[in-house]
Amino acid sequence: MSDRPPKSDLPTTRRAFLRSSVGIGASGTFVSAGVAKSSGTIDPATKRTQETLRDGSRFETPGQPSRAAYRALAQIERNVAQRSGSPTFDRVVSAIEYLGIGPNDPIDEALERADAAGDLDGVLLDFPPGTYRLSDGFSISPDGDFGIVGPRATFRLDPDLRCEVKIHDLSRGLFEGFTFDQRAGRAAVSVLLSTDGHIDARDLTYRGTAAAVDDDQGALLRPVAENRTASIRIDDLHARGGTNAGSHAWVGSDPPPNHVAGGIVGAFVGRANEGVVQFVDPVLHGWENGLYATRTRGAVQVIGGRFVNNNNTAVRISGAESFCDGATIVLDAQRWPDSHPGAFTIGEIQGVSAVRLETGGLDKSGTQLRNLDVRAYAMQKCPGLVVYRGSAGAGRMRRCRLTNHLDGTPAIVIDPPGAGPYSAPPGSQAVRMDHIEIRGSMTSAPAVRGSTERPNSLLADSCIRIPDAGPADVRAVRTRNVGYGADCTASQRIDSQFGVPSDVPAIRNTTVQPPSPGPGLPGLGVLVGLGAITAYVMATLPPILREKFRS
Repeated sequence: MSDRPPKSDLPTTRRAFLRSSVGIGASGTFVSAGVAKSSGTIDPATKRTQETLRDGSRFETPGQPSRAAYRALAQIERNVAQRSGSPTFDRVVSAIEYLGIGPNDPIDEALERADAAGDLDGVLLDFPPGTYRLSDGFSISPDGDFGIVGPRATFRLDPDLRCEVKIHDLSRGLFEGFTFDQRAGRAAVSVLLSTDGHIDARDLTYRGTAAAVDDDQGALLRPVAENRTASIRIDDLHARGGTNAGSHAWVGSDPPPNHVAGGIVGAFVGRANEGVVQFVDPVLHGWENGLYATRTRGAVQVIGGRFVNNNNTAVRISGAESFCDGATIVLDAQRWPDSHPGAFTIGEIQGVSAVRLETGGLDKSGTQLRNLDVRAYAMQKCPGLVVYRGSAGAGRMRRCRLTNHLDGTPAIVIDPPGAGPYSAPPGSQAVRMDHIEIRGSMTSAPAVRGSTERPNSLLADSCIRIPDAGPADVRAVRTRNVGYGADCTASQRIDSQFGVPSDVPAIRNTTVQPPSPGPGLPGLGVLVGLGAITAYVMATLPPILREKFRS
């Protein structure tokens, strides 16, 4: 293991490696250091980006990321390129041969031995297709660039193993393609990735429900960018099959009988993070909070993705540099599997929301929600689809579609500043919302419930399409150009008194069907046209009449 091959003069670029990773993984043999031949294929993320760029309308579609989201991705890419360029590995090696792993040898022991000897510094480990045993957690911190790749490689946890995998203090990292299998008993793994530079993580998959067992098991994935200039980008994180319906911590009165704490979070970004963490197209189903990111000093940016039936909240987020853009979020207790562990189904003992904005006492505000597609079909307890807690401060919500079939549940809830366990941050407390469409069969609650203590909150250029919709369905929030009813034009309830002047001005539907310009010449064109006509008339008048007009 100590025989190190010479360094190559050819750096391994991330894109070149991803394009050739299938060939490397399939070979299962030692690969020349730093060399990766392109197969000519395009990785899925690049393909999605190219397709989006061809069709500009997708930037303004709920469930699709906006231009601002792609600009944020490009900004991090530029920052990384300026600081350190592409990752350069001293060696790209077959993990089986390099680590000396036998058929039933645990990889955790082999990795810790190699790290202690300094044999992981500058190394990219390629795990060929197959299943590898994980008998315990491990902690490694190689110097230089380090990575683990393994298309079709599975790391299987021993039965009932609850463990933590820590790969930390990296200057540059690449992790791609492998799966954690935690289906044996009550097994669960929490993976910490931390860097003072940059990490790329792609196509990581978790299998298994990871039932709550009243312990302090950490989230499936815990990224930490250690300083303000550090960053982590996570593409295509997949964790389906979680069926937590307990609580990571029960707050308030005594928990109900048979309640078991210790539900596992999908992804958690906490106070140790100070940089930017980006989640691109994550798929998280059934966890105790899908993405919990309100207690970080840094920024968390969600671009696309699908969150289904995550207990408590799908996305909890805060901070002016943070946003959730283009995600699809589904709440539907009827899709909760009968085979779920534990005594409760989702939403039975604890209210569930799609998005919750709060700060965890860090005095942050200004989070942006863009292009969200939220669909709530069935849920016993839900405080609101999108909830601004008292600690959230100011916020911006733009071009989102909220489909709400939950009776008695508002689509948007804005709490008074300071309500709840944490105080409000200083500065503006206004929540500005525009181009919002709220639809569905919901009744017995307003579509938007605001607070008189946030007097500058505004809903503009939006449509409320719930049954019998009218101005009373937006409470304690100012409105401008808001339409009601199926056609987004009614300005009063059907059963209200006719002939009474409405407080709502005439509606111009700019949300779903923007008015198209007529066949005439609009704006400046009209003025130019009128000027040309006037000049023509003056030129063709008899001289006597021309003199009369001029005088």
